[in-house]
Amino acid sequence: MKYLFECPYQFKLRFLYGFNPPLHEALGYGKGLHDALAEIHKRAINGDLASQAEAEDLVTRHLHTPYAYPELKATLHRAAVVAVQRYLREHETDLERTLHSEKQIQVHVAPGIIVDGRIDLVRRLDTHELAIVDFKSTARAQDEDVTRDQLHVYAVGYEELTGERADLIEVLNLDVEGKTIREEVEDPLLIGVRARIKEAGDSLRDNNLPRLSVWSGQCDTCDVAELCRDVPMTARRARRAATGC
Repeated sequence: MKYLFECPYQFKLRFLYGFNPPLHEALGYGKGLHDALAEIHKRAINGDLASQAEAEDLVTRHLHTPYAYPELKATLHRAAVVAVQRYLREHETDLERTLHSEKQIQVHVAPGIIVDGRIDLVRRLDTHELAIVDFKSTARAQDEDVTRDQLHVYAVGYEELTGERADLIEVLNLDVEGKTIREEVEDPLLIGVRARIKEAGDSLRDNNLPRLSVWSGQCDTCDVAELCRDVPMTARRARRAATGC
């Protein structure tokens, strides 16, 4: 859904034509952090609150970066330990309000269109409001609008599953200077997301998966962009500057 919302043609290239992204040396970092936090929250549901002293063990068990060279592997391990320690320090009082971790949901949008998803975290705030939380790191970054749509889909699915309406969505960035987003769940946004999902489902049925009309921000970070169109000279220069080649 992320790729379909960002660019229908990118979805087509990846999932219908099989063009996979290149392997990144840091592959596994974001998932390892995610899995370590999932264990923390599942334990919290049972009243077992993790401490900062456990961060090293949590990362050692969950972080798997098979394509990292030794120095990078050590750097990623240290960064993950720091991130878990910081999370436990900053959210120590929140852990006991954990309701669900890795909660599976389904959204029935229209006949034949069902979206499956998994919510990272559902918790009560100190204001007693219900929040749906998604964790992000640099390695798992995506466009903010796509993330916002994703979390509103989760809000719809959680209400379908439990009958309880979420009050807030929150994107919690695990990086040192990462931007955390918190927004109220509003009916117009929920209705709009349902409409977008239905439109995406209809596009898949009709094989109507066009490329974006002009080069855009999504194209700048797309690793299959050159299969789609010529890369503008300004974008080529930016890519060379970023990669050093």
